[in-house]
Amino acid sequence: IMTKLFLTMTLAFCTMVASAQYSVLTTVTSVEEADETTYNVTDKLGVGYQVSEKLMVGLTKNGEDKYELLGRYSLIKVWNNLYIDPNYTMPLKEDEAGEREGNLNLSISYKF
Repeated sequence: IMTKLFLTMTLAFCTMVASAQYSVLTTVTSVEEADETTYNVTDKLGVGYQVSEKLMVGLTKNGEDKYELLGRYSLIKVWNNLYIDPNYTMPLKEDEAGEREGNLNLSISYKF
């Protein structure tokens, strides 16, 4: 519980000091327990740096203390400030099998 409280406070602090070049990132996940579904926003937190208008690089940390590199490219403006962005994450360390396979994802972002 203390770890989640610390991560939540860190996210709140980062949003106060984030400038136009830096972004605070999180992933919303659903957790099902005893016929209830709750949503968690502190499972995967990260910080990104806006290299150009369309390209962001960053570092994320999941709840298991594993770090990943992140690359995001702003691709499609859907409506007003709502975007669909492809992103690629890759672990910093190799797994037990000696692999560092990354994941290609699509994300939805709203830019203020």
